[in-house]
Amino acid sequence: MKCVNHNDKDALGACNFCAKKICPECAVDLKGEIYCKDCIAIKMGAAKKQEHSASLAAILSFFVAGLGQMYNGQAWKGLLIFVTSLLFVPWVIGIFDAYFTAKKINRGEIVLKKKTGCLIALVVWVFVSWVMILILIIFAAIAIPAFMTTRMRAAENATVTALKSISSALESYAGKNNNVYPESESSLLNAQPPHLYTPHNNRKISGYLFIEELKPSGYKITASPVECGVTGEKIYTIETGGKFSERNCAAPDIKYPYVVEEYKD
Repeated sequence: MKCVNHNDKDALGACNFCAKKICPECAVDLKGEIYCKDCIAIKMGAAKKQEHSASLAAILSFFVAGLGQMYNGQAWKGLLIFVTSLLFVPWVIGIFDAYFTAKKINRGEIVLKKKTGCLIALVVWVFVSWVMILILIIFAAIAIPAFMTTRMRAAENATVTALKSISSALESYAGKNNNVYPESESSLLNAQPPHLYTPHNNRKISGYLFIEELKPSGYKITASPVECGVTGEKIYTIETGGKFSERNCAAPDIKYPYVVEEYKD
């Protein structure tokens, strides 16, 4: 079997593109495949026309996991990366994969087959991705305020419980000292046994600032939100005899009456 261009030379094999028999002098080896010089020029020209932007592929994958793979014509790989992107690592791997795959396409190591289906899938993919992002935004808009409200209510309940515990400790102290109340919280903390185990005065606890006004004749303890509307919505006060009241932290002191209840230990 002789070379089509050199009748006096034995053919090495057939061109992988045009199937002509060619000798070693006419043959060009491309990744283990033999091409004649004419066909290799055509193939390299076609590869050049298919040139992909590696940077664009990486950017697409950065914003939407798997989109860079779709751009490279690898729909199923893109789908796999998108589905697993919540694990974070596949998303990062997908960015680098999209970049280096585009580079391989440009070098001819991967032949990109243009398909209308891939283009349609790309459009659908972008649409679905943005719909999912929108759903997540709506979910966050609902869930975050609900979480903040729940946390604020828990802080308010904890504050009310703390105020009543302090009042109970003060009443207990007065009962043992001829109805004379302590002038400082330390008297409650240092008593044997202690009437109170945790200091509160001038402290921020559960988003509330505690202020104690202690006199031998009585007391007034106020707990106010550190940030009104964020750490709490109400100002709580407990006075001599366990009289408990509350009001909205946004309301002026003198214009809105307190709701008063007797605290019973």
